[in-house]
Amino acid sequence: MSKFAKSLLASQAACHLGVSVKALRLYEQEGLLRPARSESGYRTYSPEDLLVAQDVVVLRRLGLSLVQVGQALAGNALALDAVLAQRELELSAQFAEMHRASARLRELRAELAMGHAPKAGHLADALRSHAAGISFRLPWPWGGEQFTLMELLPLTYLVGPLGSGKTRLALLIAEVLPNAQYVDSLRLTQPGQFERGLQLTAEEVEQVQCGIDWLQQEGATDIPALRLIVGALEAHGGQRPLVIDMIEEGLARSSQEALMGLLRGRLKMRSAPVIAMTRSSSILDPSRVGPNEAILFCPANHSVPFVVPPFPGAAGFEALCSCLATPEVRARLAHAPA
Repeated sequence: MSKFAKSLLASQAACHLGVSVKALRLYEQEGLLRPARSESGYRTYSPEDLLVAQDVVVLRRLGLSLVQVGQALAGNALALDAVLAQRELELSAQFAEMHRASARLRELRAELAMGHAPKAGHLADALRSHAAGISFRLPWPWGGEQFTLMELLPLTYLVGPLGSGKTRLALLIAEVLPNAQYVDSLRLTQPGQFERGLQLTAEEVEQVQCGIDWLQQEGATDIPALRLIVGALEAHGGQRPLVIDMIEEGLARSSQEALMGLLRGRLKMRSAPVIAMTRSSSILDPSRVGPNEAILFCPANHSVPFVVPPFPGAAGFEALCSCLATPEVRARLAHAPA
């Protein structure tokens, strides 16, 4: 039985699926969805339509173009097998890590049963994720306090008010993370500069173009700043940690929303974390922060930055939300008279 019990209007369907109404219209234009019309002329999506739409959304988040999605849904063996093979690789990697962690926990329990307490560090090693961690002392404008993150999730948002030191923190994170790439779209001034700066291979340049095509289908505008971010995501096979300075810089709302869809899809194929500095509510919507995402907040009083849970009432949540604004407001403030 379908988990969708009734037909939904476009806005309701978009909310359930986690996409925009514009995306649903685009899927319809490509022949992937065929919603009915109510007596008033509004699009209505049946439970069967919504199941198909779910498949479209999942395939899009895996990086497929609309043409490839259509081929996969039509049962094209090559298109569908490529998707399934990629997902199988991801699950195999996850299974291997879970198997290793499970074996370590069994060892610790066996030691406990024999009356042996875990050695220093072994308990933390067994219980925590083995994602990259960072630790260093905070320079000015802080006072030399120790800053530590035991692990960096695949996507970490870095947020803070003006003057909070978040840019300095971003630079420090890029320095201490092995082989990290610092991405600053403000310094991108010439066409093609991103390709030279990131030293992309021919295959990676092709992947960047596929990503740009996907973004344009989602309503994004192809500009150098957007290509820089997509290029950084593709560079070095996703093996380098990325620290992105003001990820929304120069991007309209539609481009920001599309970029987040692409970024979340790329995270599944990357082995290195992404740290994105932002003050845009279209980049960081706390209600949509997933289990593989975290929010790092720099307080205005220059106390030690800390992770903010993405729900009302959590420590720092209100201060975090006060730093976020819509793309339109951010653009207006960026061009405010001195």
